[in-house]
Amino acid sequence: MNRYRRILLIMTEVQANAALYRAMALAATSGASLHVLGIHEPSELQLRHELRDAQLPSAAFVHFGTGMQALLDEQPALGLQLSFEAVESLSPRDLLPACIARYAPDLVIKGCPGCSLLDQIARNSLDQALLHASAAPLLFVPANAPAVPGNVLVAVDVANPSPENDALNHALVTAGQTLVAQCKGQLHLLSAYDLPIAMLANPDLAGPWADEVRDARQLPFDALADAHGIVHAHRHFSEGAPLRVIKAQIDALNIDVVVVGVVQARRWAKLIGDTTERLVSQAPCSILTIRPAPAR
Repeated sequence: MNRYRRILLIMTEVQANAALYRAMALAATSGASLHVLGIHEPSELQLRHELRDAQLPSAAFVHFGTGMQALLDEQPALGLQLSFEAVESLSPRDLLPACIARYAPDLVIKGCPGCSLLDQIARNSLDQALLHASAAPLLFVPANAPAVPGNVLVAVDVANPSPENDALNHALVTAGQTLVAQCKGQLHLLSAYDLPIAMLANPDLAGPWADEVRDARQLPFDALADAHGIVHAHRHFSEGAPLRVIKAQIDALNIDVVVVGVVQARRWAKLIGDTTERLVSQAPCSILTIRPAPAR
């Protein structure tokens, strides 16, 4: 199983948090280098007052960078290859793709404070931008997360077979297995499916057909699990809306990390957010997001 070689941690506050501890723990166990990118976003008023000369950094940015470096110096060494840089911008979202590409990480980590429904609709939060800017696996870590995760749940979609979706499903399982290998945890595989509305309206009459639909949709799920050597006790195939099913399994299995794909939102999901975006905004546990490979 591949190990992480380069981990990028994005921090926006001078404060030790679960994301920092997670990044340090994974870097230590995998032998990866850890690069911390501090992002300082001043208010426009601060810029007008302090950045009259565009060549000079603001006083707030200098304080931010100094404080961040001191915070990192206070952390246990753990034999880490640790580097740090700070950037200041009114639009850090525009800097993210270049910063991530320059470091070429195997994993990007960021604290996950969650965002309001207004931010979800406006699509202007840093988390939202990062979600769609990072080609590397992106791990959002909430405040109460342990440094070393134990149980990892990979959520796949086998209801819509296509070469692109199949490739994403395999990438999700591989990402989950890579994480589990670093933390010596356990991997669970989940797929949620919905029955046709007609069957839901007449469950007594549609019972035999519902079983056939379930069996047909479970075949590719079991094939995916077999391909990656996932034992039957760790396979979970459940009927229901994906978000509801995932949350139920998080509680039932004591999950520390959910691995999900980042796909183009459709219809109403563009307004209220798709399953991945809503998981990140609510952060019931750490969320590892994987983007599909670019089409050739």
